Parts: sequence; C-alpha cells; structure tokens
Amino acid sequence: MSSSLEVGRIMGIPVRMHWTIIFIVLFIAWSFANTSQSTSSIIYGFGGIEPAEVRWFFSLLLALILFACVALHELGHSYIALRNGIGIKSITLYFFGGVAAMEEIPRNPSLELKMAFAGPAVSGILGLAFWLAGREIVSYLGISHPLSIMLSNLGLMNLILMAFNLLPAFPMDGGRLLRAWFAFHMPYVKATRRASDIGKIFATVMFLLGLASLNFMLLFVAFFVYVGASEEEKATEISISLEGITVRDIMSSPVESVPPDMTLDELKELMFRDKHRGYPVMESGKLRGMVTITDLQKVAPERRAGTRVGEVMARELYLIAPEDEAATAMKTMNELQIRRLPVMDGGGLVGILSREDLVRAIELCRERVH
Repeated sequence: MSSSLEVGRIMGIPVRMHWTIIFIVLFIAWSFANTSQSTSSIIYGFGGIEPAEVRWFFSLLLALILFACVALHELGHSYIALRNGIGIKSITLYFFGGVAAMEEIPRNPSLELKMAFAGPAVSGILGLAFWLAGREIVSYLGISHPLSIMLSNLGLMNLILMAFNLLPAFPMDGGRLLRAWFAFHMPYVKATRRASDIGKIFATVMFLLGLASLNFMLLFVAFFVYVGASEEEKATEISISLEGITVRDIMSSPVESVPPDMTLDELKELMFRDKHRGYPVMESGKLRGMVTITDLQKVAPERRAGTRVGEVMARELYLIAPEDEAATAMKTMNELQIRRLPVMDGGGLVGILSREDLVRAIELCRERVH
C-alpha cells in the first residue's frame, strides 16, 4: 500500500500527498484557530474571531492554501527542469514541505542556479501577492476581518518560506545555489563536498537551537538537512565515480543458471556451495525468470524438497543491455529495490549485474574523483 495519494496533475506531473499531511494541516489549523496576536499592521491567527465555526473554517482554509503554495514552490523548480529536458517523476507533499522527484540533478551550475532559485522566487511572488491583497482587503473590511487576516498571514508565511529556503543549508535551495556558485570555480564533487559541509554546520546550529527551545519541528529540519547533505554528497561521488563505466565493464560473466525443475533443496545446496544469493532461471536457452535466496526463504524447510524453482521464481524481469551506463543500472536497482539485473544482448543472456558488482566498481573507481 502506497504511503502517498495522488491528488492531481499539474503540467503532467503527478502531485501526491503523504498521509502525514493530514496531521500537519490539522495542527496548523488548530494553531491559527487558537492564536491571536496583533501589531498595527497585521493580526496573527484567528483566535479572536467569533463564532467558532468561522474561526475554524478560515484556519483550515489557510492551512490548505499554504500547502498548495508549497506545491507551487516545487512546481517552480519543476518548470525550469522540464524546460531544460529534465523529467519530473512526481511532486510529493510531506508534513515538512514538498519534494520534486527529478530524474537527475543537473551538473551544469548555470542550470542548477536557475532551478534552485525558481522555488523561492515563486514563494516570494506568492507572498507579495497575498500581502498586497491583504492590504487591499483591510482598506475595505478592516484589519480584524478573517479574510484580511488570512491573506496577510499567507503573505507573511510565504515570504518566510522564501527566506528559510534561501539559507545556504545544502540540500535546501540556498545550499544548491551555493553549490552551483562553488561549481563555477572548482570540480563538481569538490563543490558538493564544500556545500555539504556548510549544510551540516547549519544543521548542527539548528539542532542546538531546537534543543534549547524544545522546537521539535526545528529538530526535524536539522535532521533532514544533515542526512540529506550526507546522502547527496555520497550519491554525487558514486555517480561521478561510475562515469564512463558500462554494464559490460563490471557485470559477472559467464552466468551460472538453474533450470525451473530444480528443487529448492537443490537450490539451497547450490547457493551454499557457490556463495551466490540469486540465479537466472533458464529453459531451452531462454531466460524464464530469476530466483533468489528471498524466494527460497519464503518456503517452509519441510516443503522445499517438493517445491520447484519454477514455482517461486520472479517472472517479471527488468533487463539491461551491456552498453547501458553502470550509473543508470544502479539508479534502476535503487528505484525498484532489487539486487541484480539480467544483462541481455541480441536476445541472449550474457551476464548478471549485482549490487556487489557495483560496489566493487565504485571502490575501484573512487580515486578518480579525488
């Protein structure tokens, strides 16, 4: 069961909502319904609005519009990406914000600058538009009208969202702007490392501030920034270390296969002897499926002697070609959560590419990026 629900498409991009959105929308609505602070130019929250039904209606509406603004922020990134030939798989809204799943992160610093700035720019434009609309409504309905309060608060929150995202805390938008600037002056991997180090410093400061103030949202953002910086630094190093490496260069070949009529007891003995965790299943020279130790373990030991490989093997296979890039193959494995891919050439099986093959290649090639 998926943890997110598709709520629509914008420019052909699926927009999804993670189930945690329900809680944060209700929390934001509750916060605004129970808060009322004012200055000479704005009232924060609807706590002073009566009756309660009106107070809660506008509080909930504000929370929903705010997350629509977050989706538009991500759409700003996505628009620039699509204009430059980078596909967008989806936009997902989480309780901490939105994430646009791009098919690739551009290594062109000029393009990354545009993409990173587009999101905060959208938030800034929305913030200014809501604020001006709020000021206009105030002149007609007064500062304490719920519509005035909602528009003014949406304007302020979008401007805060813009400013927060521009912090140079990689992998946030400001951190990506910083990496792009570094990449104009140094190799991409070094630029990523430097931006990542700065991002971790910001994450540490945010964590300490969150701890001191018992602000759990700030603690979570600090965790997200620190882990995100570390993971993107590692992913960048891996991707660049595999540049120029094809599947043929690192695949395991020749391939040992098993027939579909082999029993699972026989398969277990073969795995123990060869120290392999999976095999292609071949019949009459054709690939019929893949069987792994996971498939074996799903069958009770007392039933393995009478169960054949063909009964438990995976029949839906994802294939790659020898000339495919190793980095692309690794991305496919990560997305599909699988450990090996059959390598086909001219209709025949010529090799197997496993995670172990990729790890070995990364370790051998990593010196190229230092």
